[in-house]
Amino acid sequence: MNKLFIIIKREYLSKVCKKSFFVLTVLGPVLLALLIVLPAVLKEKTQKTYNITVVDSIPKTVINSDTIAFFQGKFKSNETVNFSYESDISKAQQMLKDNKTDLVLEIVKTNDNPPIKTFSYFADNEPSLEAKEEVLQQTKQIFRNSVLMVNYDMTKEDIAQINNPQISSYITDIRTGKESFSEVKMILGAVLGFMIYFFIFFFGGQIMRSVSEEKTSRIVEVLISSVKSIYLLFGKIIAVALVGLTQLGLWIMLSALLLGGLKIAKPDLFAAKEKEKIELNQRIITADKINTMDINSSSSPQIAEGLSAINVPLIAGMFLLYFLLGYLLYGALFGAVGSLIDDDADAGQFSLPITIPLIFAMICTPIVMQDPSSSVASWLSLIPFTSPMIMLVRIPYGVPVWQLYVSVILLILTVAASMYIAAKIYRKGILMFGKQIKYKDLFKWIKTK
Repeated sequence: MNKLFIIIKREYLSKVCKKSFFVLTVLGPVLLALLIVLPAVLKEKTQKTYNITVVDSIPKTVINSDTIAFFQGKFKSNETVNFSYESDISKAQQMLKDNKTDLVLEIVKTNDNPPIKTFSYFADNEPSLEAKEEVLQQTKQIFRNSVLMVNYDMTKEDIAQINNPQISSYITDIRTGKESFSEVKMILGAVLGFMIYFFIFFFGGQIMRSVSEEKTSRIVEVLISSVKSIYLLFGKIIAVALVGLTQLGLWIMLSALLLGGLKIAKPDLFAAKEKEKIELNQRIITADKINTMDINSSSSPQIAEGLSAINVPLIAGMFLLYFLLGYLLYGALFGAVGSLIDDDADAGQFSLPITIPLIFAMICTPIVMQDPSSSVASWLSLIPFTSPMIMLVRIPYGVPVWQLYVSVILLILTVAASMYIAAKIYRKGILMFGKQIKYKDLFKWIKTK
């Protein structure tokens, strides 16, 4: 047993003391934030505002002695598009040739149904898809509003209420009395599932490469002369697990510091909404107070309220448990694959069956997020090869206790079986050179007592 601790210590220190470990630990959260923020920043910096000239050729309509134009003056400019108007299509097209505008939008009336068609003209540079989509959506909205006003005699206020009805929706768990905050749970579940996926792939790959390098360099022959092969395999698996926990702990500390700084800099993000009591059918219901002065104010749940509705200690404990069990399951299998590899060309043959369940779980994550209580989500959270990811996606929403117990028990039994199988494959494969190993050889090794 003392030799096992020596191997764990050697493997752990060899990985933790590398510069790459500190770089990834410190820069990992920063790089992740950049991946999220940088595209939006680049889009904002490089986004061009397109000048669009509108030619409204549709005859005006008279309502109550007022002359109503269908499209003239109705388009709204923003950071993507800037609208101007021209009555003569020839003049507008000449503006294109003189580079005084980027796009000419001509709107005409026909005998079709609906009786509206648009024609767009450009000269040198074709507008972006975003600009064209903005023009199309505004054209549809203006036509709809004009029809409601002309044919149904609606006021601007009526049309505004139809286009943007202000309805506040509350989803409450009757057992706890807390609101659902599905958005926060969805984001949290997706982040936890992706972290498990990343850690298993990253650290499992480290085990496979480490075992393969020792085999190809023949160092393993020297090590096995003084240490049992099973100690070498389990020592690597445990050491890399400790490396992962160390890195995870440091990331949690850095994230807590960043959140603390954000809370000080932007306290409004963490402020709970003001509540009011609504009397309804002799019942008193507590709900968010709506700012009636601002019809466009956001009614999305605040961060503090969303987190308060989630059992954070349970999620943290289950994340740690599924991280360790999922890692041990796949780490043992990746270690066994590493013992079979003489060169990189052989890696895909044996690693593909291991990675397929992980990739499948990642693909199914959006389906589970849409309906975490569905039968598909339940089965995937019970199957050991997909449960480390899928169960963590479901836990923020609430999972029946019996499913948690069954999932964990099945995962523990599968980890024990994978460790047993990996040890048998490793013991034979690590000393086998120059021979093409096939799957039937693996089954023979597993059956051998």
